[in-house]
Amino acid sequence: MIKTHKASPHTPCSRGFTLIELLTVIAIIAILAAILIPSISKVRERARETSKLSNYRQYFIANTMYASEHDGFSVIAVDKRDEEYRTTQYVANPGNSDPHWTWLLAPYMSVTTKGQWLSWLDDVWINPYFEGYDVAQRWFIGTGLNNRLRRNGSGDGRWHMNCYWASWEPEDTNSGPTLLSAVTFPEYRFFVGDTYKEYHVSGPQHINTTQHDGKGMFVLFDGSVVYYDQEEAQLSLDDPFKLRGR
Repeated sequence: MIKTHKASPHTPCSRGFTLIELLTVIAIIAILAAILIPSISKVRERARETSKLSNYRQYFIANTMYASEHDGFSVIAVDKRDEEYRTTQYVANPGNSDPHWTWLLAPYMSVTTKGQWLSWLDDVWINPYFEGYDVAQRWFIGTGLNNRLRRNGSGDGRWHMNCYWASWEPEDTNSGPTLLSAVTFPEYRFFVGDTYKEYHVSGPQHINTTQHDGKGMFVLFDGSVVYYDQEEAQLSLDDPFKLRGR
């Protein structure tokens, strides 16, 4: 006689997670997240800082190219003279007719925006750490050009402004471009650096040294990128000779 085995009337069912097992899995996931999330944040922060540093170096290179085509003169912060006095042709934006350094250097940069004044809107000019950027006030970019490169030589303590400001006439000897070769202490004097919002640095009040652990990022006239604290940044602006040996 052939024997057959009857199937058990009870089919086995899969056992679910116990509460302890579930809590163990959750704890493991939490530990992994605690390990990975800070690492991801550090990678993103490093990428943002690297992008900013790359932009600052590009500004220096662009200014070197600009000077080679403008009789050796460094770019100015802004040219508010009448159109007839400007040496660089500029197609004005009806809302803001004055060319600033970002537009003046744009032809030497790989900007993606089209149109002359629209170059302001390119991300390459905007400090990635500047949280107050507003497209309606695009001249506030958190990155500023040094607007006082040398004393005016009159002995009255006034600065020669690296721009043509407001209604000043072109004959005003206290404003205008500076020869790159005339910039003293290029290894300490900054060309472009962090600001609270302005596109220029005309005084210590414009310097921002809060974005990199109590320091600001600056590209110097020798092309190097440095991190200065507030005191160092002010010396770089006012008296870079005193930075020697630091």
